[in-house]
Amino acid sequence: MAGGGSRWQRIGTGRLALWCKGLLQDYADACRDVALGVKERPGKAGLYLSLLAGATVCGLQVPCDASFESSLLEASGTLLLLSPWIRNGGSEGHVQRLTKLRNQGRLRYQSLVFFSLVYQAPFDAEAALYQAHCKHLTPRWTDFPGRILDVGFLGRWWVLSSKMKDSDINEEEFKYLPEHLRAISSRNLHSVANEKLFDEKYKPVILTEEQIERAEKEEQQQRSP
Repeated sequence: MAGGGSRWQRIGTGRLALWCKGLLQDYADACRDVALGVKERPGKAGLYLSLLAGATVCGLQVPCDASFESSLLEASGTLLLLSPWIRNGGSEGHVQRLTKLRNQGRLRYQSLVFFSLVYQAPFDAEAALYQAHCKHLTPRWTDFPGRILDVGFLGRWWVLSSKMKDSDINEEEFKYLPEHLRAISSRNLHSVANEKLFDEKYKPVILTEEQIERAEKEEQQQRSP
């Protein structure tokens, strides 16, 4: 028993034990200082805690590359369910561009802790071309902002969501309407104003000579090879 007690005494007074005691004492002093700072400056402490909580939430909800694939497929399926006559040209063009780059293996994903990026690469990662592996021909960092295609933040891909917001509205369908019929405000949603618009759509559209000439020029341009 005496030998066992002396062994524990030697361990308790050894270098490792002294280092652990010093470390625990440092942590205790740091926690005491933090508690004292919170008590003296609660506003500043609340601000720091809010920033820390916000950063934690952003970090936990960073979308991954699989979520971008899922969002792109969902957007493509949404457009396929729409008639070609009512599809938004901007939405369709953006989704087609992303789909083409994905099929070519030129989409790249990068997580940056609090948000993520999807950007365009000049070549497929497995391409065996000289231009794809020569370090002197790689794109410059100054050109990188122009190659960014989407930003993922708080579990959402913001550029794709913005492009798909009015995917079922074809702006080309309304470009020949009079100016006051191209946009609808909240005042037009009231019953009286809405009824006037409903009756007005049956009236014949009177085009000016300038509008007729412009339409004829556009028709000739479409017919020309």
